[in-house]
Amino acid sequence: MNAIMQQLVNNKINSLTPQELLGLASQYNIDLNQQQAEKVIAIIRSEQIDVANQAQVERMIHRLQTEVDPYVSSVIQQLLQQFSQYL
Repeated sequence: MNAIMQQLVNNKINSLTPQELLGLASQYNIDLNQQQAEKVIAIIRSEQIDVANQAQVERMIHRLQTEVDPYVSSVIQQLLQQFSQYL
């Protein structure tokens, strides 16, 4: 695992704004609205995310499924997969 890239991805995820998340979703042709993006960011900011910690990522995805909706959870999983090649 590339430690520098992992740190860059972690920093980006932990500092992400709803507008940036909407931009990423749009870039990857994923439907996401403002309210969903705000809920996702609130969940992400509830703890420091470490993308190498699979248990934490799975916990976050589960929270998204239950607190937002399953579609949004799958959207975030798709976005994380886009960056997994760099880790």
